[in-house]
Amino acid sequence: MSYCVNCGVELHATCSVCPLCNTEVHNPRQEVDRKSPPPFPARKGSVAPVQKADVMILISTILAVTAGVCGLLNLLIFYRTSWSLYVIGGCALLWVFCLPVFVNRLSPYVSLFLDGAGIAMYFGIIAWLHPGRGWYLRLAFPLTVLATGLILLFAVSVRQMHASILSCAALLLGEIAVFTVAVELLMDQFWHTSPGITWSAIVLTCCVIIDAALVTIIRRTRLREEVRRRMHI
Repeated sequence: MSYCVNCGVELHATCSVCPLCNTEVHNPRQEVDRKSPPPFPARKGSVAPVQKADVMILISTILAVTAGVCGLLNLLIFYRTSWSLYVIGGCALLWVFCLPVFVNRLSPYVSLFLDGAGIAMYFGIIAWLHPGRGWYLRLAFPLTVLATGLILLFAVSVRQMHASILSCAALLLGEIAVFTVAVELLMDQFWHTSPGITWSAIVLTCCVIIDAALVTIIRRTRLREEVRRRMHI
């Protein structure tokens, strides 16, 4: 009986090297048995890596089956409310979100647009089930369109214009200010109050101050280089 001098594992009589750490076997009292078959296969096999298409098919199957089963349960058994529409819409939304991860040739702008359309669709399902005071067309839909447009603008600035980190930060703060003001104005319109900005003015003021500082840093070369050096950007 032999043991590996490196890792101490018990070795079979046919082993010339340790199968665990690949250390050569030295046992003057027992020669390596080269006639008996080894207890494990000599040829190493390999498993092909999982393709993205296979994972996408699996996710699509799970989501489709989930949506279909919930739809049948709602139609045949639990039919007092249309609860399955939440599940079906959620499955469709998750499928849209997963699409850019597994489809390499999908443009990021198309992906962002589909994400926004999926969110608007899901809000539309909720609005169809709970119409309320027309909150979808007067509040949810315009905010979804605005948010999607602002995100697309940011993506174009980063990918096409190759904007620096400081420029991206300034653009992001400007978009946050615009979105915040739009939220308050649309809420005033929805609740039939006089339009105006109150709490969003605080966010707007903070964003304008920080944007002014960022623009000054970007335009002044020595300030810009000093900030990049200190922040390692």
